[in-house]
Amino acid sequence: MKRVIVAILAIASSTFAVADEVECLAKNIYWEARNQSIQGMYAVADVTLNRVSDKRWPSTVCTVVKQRKRGICQFSWYCDGKSDIPKTKAVYNLCTLIAYASLYSKGAPVVPENVYWYHAESVSPYWADAYRHHATIGDHRFYAEK
Repeated sequence: MKRVIVAILAIASSTFAVADEVECLAKNIYWEARNQSIQGMYAVADVTLNRVSDKRWPSTVCTVVKQRKRGICQFSWYCDGKSDIPKTKAVYNLCTLIAYASLYSKGAPVVPENVYWYHAESVSPYWADAYRHHATIGDHRFYAEK
């Protein structure tokens, strides 16, 4: 009986962890790319997952999304002091589907695995010149290492 309980707890906790990763990725897609095309949403998911796969960043989606370096958040929406509850349910539901598909499908990524950075075209971050521009999708510029 103890083994059954342990197995049930293991399954339940892993299900919660999966749901947590989907939610963190969905919120990142929503807040970073909710006004972009589906391709742009997938590109943001790809960058997030590329970081998860690279040893320079944390190893889970939630820790990548919530990461701060030198007190600065990697994704500005996470520490802007505003509510993180999505405002448009239909768009958030789409972001959740994209997050799930990005995490668990074997489809081809929109951006390759060496693309780790992006920014909106409306800003000019100090770091952009240190990387190679890979693509512009919607109003986001995506970068790989030089």
